[in-house]
Amino acid sequence: MAHLAHLAHRLDRTSRGSALVASLLAVAVVSLATSGFAGDSKDAGPCDPSSEPWIYPAEAVDTTDPVSWARFAWDGFVALNWPQLEGGAPGEPDTSVTICDEPNGRPAFLQWMQKGQLLLPDGASPGTWDDPTFSTPMFTPEDGGPTLPLLGALSKTTGPNLVDEFNEAFSHRPLLDQNGRYVLFQIFLNRSEFEYISQNGYYDAANQYAAFQPGGEFVGFPATGQPADFDPPIDLPEWAQQGAIELKASWKQLDEAEIASGRFFMQDVYYASNLSRSESPCGPVTVGLVGLHVLQLTPSTGATWFWATFEQVDNVDILPGNPNGAPSFNPGSDPDVDCPPPYENGYACNGPECTPSDPGGTTDCPPYAPESGPLSTVCDAEPSRAVNVSRIPEMVTPDDVESVNDEYRAQLPAPWKYYRLLNTIQPDPAGPSCIPPNEMNTVNTAYMTNVTMETYTQYYQFISLPKCDGTDISPMSMNCTDCHSVAKPLGAPTVRYEGVDFPDPEYQIFSFMLNNAKNSCSADLNHDRVVDSADLGILIANWGSSQSRDQLDGDAPVNGGDIGILIADWGACPDSAPLAPPEDESGFERLARSIGR
Repeated sequence: MAHLAHLAHRLDRTSRGSALVASLLAVAVVSLATSGFAGDSKDAGPCDPSSEPWIYPAEAVDTTDPVSWARFAWDGFVALNWPQLEGGAPGEPDTSVTICDEPNGRPAFLQWMQKGQLLLPDGASPGTWDDPTFSTPMFTPEDGGPTLPLLGALSKTTGPNLVDEFNEAFSHRPLLDQNGRYVLFQIFLNRSEFEYISQNGYYDAANQYAAFQPGGEFVGFPATGQPADFDPPIDLPEWAQQGAIELKASWKQLDEAEIASGRFFMQDVYYASNLSRSESPCGPVTVGLVGLHVLQLTPSTGATWFWATFEQVDNVDILPGNPNGAPSFNPGSDPDVDCPPPYENGYACNGPECTPSDPGGTTDCPPYAPESGPLSTVCDAEPSRAVNVSRIPEMVTPDDVESVNDEYRAQLPAPWKYYRLLNTIQPDPAGPSCIPPNEMNTVNTAYMTNVTMETYTQYYQFISLPKCDGTDISPMSMNCTDCHSVAKPLGAPTVRYEGVDFPDPEYQIFSFMLNNAKNSCSADLNHDRVVDSADLGILIANWGSSQSRDQLDGDAPVNGGDIGILIADWGACPDSAPLAPPEDESGFERLARSIGR
């Protein structure tokens, strides 16, 4: 029998609206009292085909039970890493095998759309799910080496986005493991979210702004992946019927001992050059999955979304079988060192400096964060810059979540049994953490960070946001909703709360994906669909500014290059984004091209 959400799907494959789907789910919950069900039963394991574990669930079985949410997260983890069907649609699972039969098969999520494939220069069309403008990045060396996935860029000739690919969010610093090698990040979205963004044209920032102009209407993210989530309706394959899902994966370059250990999901890849797009990618490099963030919209979580984070077990702990006798991201215990790990107080990261967060202690103890700035060649090792990572003591995994970890890991083969769920975030009326600007909107924990992705911001000091626990304010705490509570579509209205601008709750979407869309009419600074003297006036008023929001050519400060772009785009904005991304060119080059047409 399928997961709960899939029971609802089968009861009414043509249901209209998430309210009806939620009702079906509620009815199904009642039936669970007398029937075994894969999502909440120990009888059907993650590799039992009767439970259809290759289908990512759309909702937890019992939305009031944190254990049910933990199992929901693990069921999703199994489905994400189910082997991809050879020759199938991107993300389509191979139902003829199991994750236990093929534990090293290529996981289905690696064929999901990547953020860089969706959000192209000048708001260009990303194509379709089956035929994207940029296919999953691959690279073949000129010397005839193997064709392998390319990490860090869309193709050999496109430059990497260092903020997304190498530097961590907000701190803008890279993470280097104990071998002195960079960790690389990738962001993926599922088919439901892609179809939603594609159908509404929100990959083009101009269409987001237009939704908030007179006569416009912003369409919310899909909560179920059912046909009624889309207009016109879209009938997705059963394996793709979920609400919007985004993933962030972190990859570590493995040494020989780690490769031989079998404790990591591994893939051989090339890394795009982070120094010059004219340089050939380096590699092949064997990388291992060390972290996975999951952000998902379900029928019951519209006010908060659902969050889960997984890590490889050797990240900061020494466990039996550790291949190097030390964790991946700290040097392990050393009684001869004044400050041996674990470094109990983690990090404080404010502006340009990161220091140990120990107000009453010494700043001579690690961990230290490498300075932000240009990276050396990403495939080279820099042992002197290794980061000594600690997990803050508040990030202890709850006992009930650890029990679910034990349950699933006992049934999974290597490498998957060497991963663990740290925790989940979901609505909780009695939760300790509120999501401003609505103080009544609370979640179950004030602390949830992944040491490979929020290394330098495990305590929350870089933005002052309220954290609610009755009348207590705990500004040092940090969870996913803290950062993502400010996410909104481009152009959406905001409200002021405690000195911070938050989205109007109607448009608090928790995903930054839309914020990163490029504009097919970037010179339309007042978003009225025409480039004219009003936009020129805005540009002149910001002359000399180094703020990125004031620039058109991406180079500070605002100057003649930006004027050239504006003049080249003079007139009505195009009705739709270009079908293919344009070549990089300066403002004056674009002006010359437009004159020569």
